[in-house]
Amino acid sequence: MKSADQRKRLVVAVVAVDSGVGRAVMRGIAAAAARHGWTLESVNPTVLGGIDYSSCAQLFAAADGVVVRLRECCEGVRPYLKPDVPIVGMDIPRGADCGLWAVANPENAKIGALAAEELLSLGRTCHAVVSALPRLEWGDAREKGFVSRIRASGGEVRQYKPVADWKRGIVERDALARWLAVLPRPFGLFARNDVIAGFALRACKAAGLSVPEDAAIIGADDDETLCIYSMPSLTSVRIDHEGGGRRAAEALAGLFGRPRPERPAVLRFGPAGVSHRASTDLSPRHADLRIVAGRDYIANNAHDPRLGVPDVAAAMGVSRRQAERLFAASGESIRQRIERTRLSRVETLLSSTDDSVASVAAACGFSSQIYFSDLFRRRYGVAPGAWRKSHRR
Repeated sequence: MKSADQRKRLVVAVVAVDSGVGRAVMRGIAAAAARHGWTLESVNPTVLGGIDYSSCAQLFAAADGVVVRLRECCEGVRPYLKPDVPIVGMDIPRGADCGLWAVANPENAKIGALAAEELLSLGRTCHAVVSALPRLEWGDAREKGFVSRIRASGGEVRQYKPVADWKRGIVERDALARWLAVLPRPFGLFARNDVIAGFALRACKAAGLSVPEDAAIIGADDDETLCIYSMPSLTSVRIDHEGGGRRAAEALAGLFGRPRPERPAVLRFGPAGVSHRASTDLSPRHADLRIVAGRDYIANNAHDPRLGVPDVAAAMGVSRRQAERLFAASGESIRQRIERTRLSRVETLLSSTDDSVASVAAACGFSSQIYFSDLFRRRYGVAPGAWRKSHRR
């Protein structure tokens, strides 16, 4: 029988891919697996109900290494592995007794601090942080980073104490709405992730608050499915989850054949910036709902290279000439808005993926590589490749 060094190593990734975060983590793991020539198998704990892994017992018994995201998944997988099989965790508290060799976690306090910087830039003195049940270590760290930065600037922070699990829907939404309704306006609001930010957005609507005029909202994780299709679209802190998955898998590569350390090595990956959307946009465009419709249409369709002024005007329900006049009054043209939206997405992909510059440009709606390169240089002062090098961890 061939040894593990003489054959392809079998690595199993236990990651729920039902969210943008999980899919980004999986992309990072897959990139590292391809680089090392591993055979990669994936297990989606959501499909298994998140508890019983017995149907995958044979797969885990044959594994040479495992990357697993979230504590409960790690605890469910561990009994099926051979004692000497290295396991690297993600988004798991360092002190969790999961038998980890290493763990890769976001720098959650920095994520909260970056959200605070974004809201402070709006000039507001009152801010809210929306806590949620269940309490989680990473969420608490993000909230603490947010509160510390706001208070360091001399701002006021009010913290919502939940009455029920946010999954209970209307019960918690109405309680939050009542709490938000009496805050001094205007205020900034931070939620630990985009799911809770979307929940807070619905509570603001229930309270009769206008977003972003009364309440500017920012979440974290930049899950585009959640953020772009909210109304208004949600600003969010980008986190390099793909880079985190890649780092976790690269750590695994150095652990084969070694004994489990007394304490797992801790790897960190941080925020990659902020994706600006309508929930924090205080430009004059919000005085006209037709501009709102146009901006949201651009956000949802900027990846399409065929997107043009007539399409945006149709989404606004006005003529092309009137659409251009409305946008001009808000301080930018339709074409400028399309380009700015595309370049924002380019930033995300350049800093968090290994895709070629040409592939990134095409994925973001640029049909001409020459035009894209020229536009990027004029906007950032450097070529896309040079910008990527300076913004990759």
